[in-house]
Amino acid sequence: MNLLKMLAVVTTLIWMVGCDKNYSGELADDGYNAAGHAHYQQMCASCHGLDGNGTSVGPSLVGCATCSSLTVLADEIARTMPIGDVEACTGDCATDTAEYILYAFNGQNLADALATIEGVGNQSAALTLRKASLQLAGRLPTATELGQVADNADTGLSVALDGMQNEPGFYDNLMSIFNEQLLTDKYLTSNLNEGGINLLDSDDYPNRKWYNDQFSGDEQGSIRRCVRNITNDSVAREPLELVRYAAMNDLPHTLYMTADFMMVNWYSQQVYEAELVEAGEFRELAEPVCDEDGIQLFYDPTDFRPARVTKQLEYELGGLPHAGVLTSPMFLNRYPTTRTNRNRHRARIVFDYFLDTDILAIEGDRPEDGIGSGVSNPTLLDPACYACHQVMDPVSSTFQHWTDRGRYIVSGSSSANDWDGSDIEPPGLGGKQAPLSGSDGQFRTLLQWLGHEIAADPRFARATVRTLYEGLMGQEVLPAPAEDASEDEKLAYNSQRAILNGVAETMVAENWDIKAAVKALIMSPYYRADNVDVQELAVNQHIGATQFISPEQLQTKLQATVGFGWDELRWEDNRIMYGGMDSDSVTERIREPGGLVIAIQNRMATEMACRSAAYDFLNPTSQRRLFPHVEIETLPLDLEGNENAPAVTRIRENIRYLHWILLGEDVAAGSAEEQATYDLFTGVLAEGQAMLENRENYDPQPSEWLEWECRARWLRQADGRTDGDLPSEERIEQDEYYSIRAWTAVLTYLMSDYRFVYE
Repeated sequence: MNLLKMLAVVTTLIWMVGCDKNYSGELADDGYNAAGHAHYQQMCASCHGLDGNGTSVGPSLVGCATCSSLTVLADEIARTMPIGDVEACTGDCATDTAEYILYAFNGQNLADALATIEGVGNQSAALTLRKASLQLAGRLPTATELGQVADNADTGLSVALDGMQNEPGFYDNLMSIFNEQLLTDKYLTSNLNEGGINLLDSDDYPNRKWYNDQFSGDEQGSIRRCVRNITNDSVAREPLELVRYAAMNDLPHTLYMTADFMMVNWYSQQVYEAELVEAGEFRELAEPVCDEDGIQLFYDPTDFRPARVTKQLEYELGGLPHAGVLTSPMFLNRYPTTRTNRNRHRARIVFDYFLDTDILAIEGDRPEDGIGSGVSNPTLLDPACYACHQVMDPVSSTFQHWTDRGRYIVSGSSSANDWDGSDIEPPGLGGKQAPLSGSDGQFRTLLQWLGHEIAADPRFARATVRTLYEGLMGQEVLPAPAEDASEDEKLAYNSQRAILNGVAETMVAENWDIKAAVKALIMSPYYRADNVDVQELAVNQHIGATQFISPEQLQTKLQATVGFGWDELRWEDNRIMYGGMDSDSVTERIREPGGLVIAIQNRMATEMACRSAAYDFLNPTSQRRLFPHVEIETLPLDLEGNENAPAVTRIRENIRYLHWILLGEDVAAGSAEEQATYDLFTGVLAEGQAMLENRENYDPQPSEWLEWECRARWLRQADGRTDGDLPSEERIEQDEYYSIRAWTAVLTYLMSDYRFVYE
């Protein structure tokens, strides 16, 4: 995002803090509107709260997305509020209510909310850069980026963030954030063979298992298996690839709801027989993706492109009316329906994920048996039920052409999809009905209509920022304060809501650029918090983004810091034991590690320190990740036992460097932390050297030879597996000074520190 625009957002927030009690926009007199106050209490307070702080079903009106002016807010009220009866407050009612909201909740109340962030001290730009580069790009910051930050602080940080948001690691991380919500990775091959492909109906997609026909021979089992797995995962990741596509091409994130296409690569295009939106050839790689049974395939599995299903389906001649993620077979199957549920499950998910609204929190009486008061159609006729269903059921009806398995079959009396619309609200959203007939009729394309309505709804921006916030910060946004909440709790909620609304406005102003939202969150005090003044900011548990990293993030961090991962994390069972998720049976990551996770970390630290210490010394000094300031022969004492001052300086410098890259800790020279690590190094070194000098006193006798796993005798793959032997003349297998083992102890000490697995 343009730096000047980012500064403009910050300036706007500062200006808002300076507002006095009287809103200084278009209001007359002192801004208080008695009629608007009455309207608000009658029609708005049940959802948004008497004090405007919101409830679980209605957002806060403090710093709300449409509170920029009286005209904008009045128009929003007239068109969309109150939910379920949008014609109840138009004209003067909408204007009066908007005037009251701006006076009551966006004057001093907003200023107080934003002022609470003054109790937060931010970490340095350099520390934020390191943390963000690991999280967003899966690497440590480059020397150029560190130089930019050293010279220009936050301005340099802003430039560095722009660069890393164009790297493959950023897009992978973005997809992971959205999968933590969608959970469509359930259908990956790692969970179930052909888990995604088997969801597609063979009558609609007879070519869904095309690899079985193309590689049908008994002797082609290996190539068939390789292509099958890639094809299945390509189908499974289709909705997440839409997020990547929009971000990578600087297109509006609203495509998530409105795209009239789906994403396919070469492998999944065969499944759907889809027509590419833009003609062209899929990218081929220099090395084969599958190389089995004498057959090679070179098509890049990451080369996804927009395409449309235009072929004849079993019940439809014109293909699919695509509507972003809403019509994705993976989304529709991940959130299925039944004949009696009637797409209400899907509607609840739409409100939660895309409109930031918890339908289940709407006030009303829910009979424990779920039957209602005995009326024939309680969802329409029982007031206790209708309060919720009048909001949810119009969205449910927009899914009527999509079956429980996600097939597109237009409903009708003679259709295989016998939807009955007489006992449920007609298709719509927020009191607006979808046009079903006439020149503007969208009966066959209801989800396309819904997608555009969601994209135009201010709640979609808020929902998107919530998804990003929870993915980046590792914690949920604060819930709306209860009636008995303290003033400190209300201020904490309002300050967060005001800043997140500002992030949403920034994203929308940048043509719905999701990178702008990510960057604004990274630059915010919620991500960068380093310390909190508890006297000034009493409610502060939500401040700061340090979180326990997932097994995938741990593997990425190991690759970035030591050069290769831990091979044990290749196995899903180990990743789940470490706190990961598979989007299937385990749908949430562990945020607070227990004893088992700590034990796994300790084993990882021991094994990875052992494998990486000698291995790093194979490289020239300028290419080392761990030991750029020392050599194996760099020892604190000379041959006469006197201190070698230049060597000690280099050892201490390397210790500070290790604290920085492994823990993100800027340790000062001569500090207690540096001294503790130096004492560990010299203590292990001295004890080991003494053992070597008196080896006859030990059984078994100590040796210059390193333990087998600690020897640098193999090449390493990125996931930690060995990848062939090194030439014998290049290997490091002995440690005559005991210095490699002393550095191994230091690495073990640092990688077993809780800060290594928190970022």
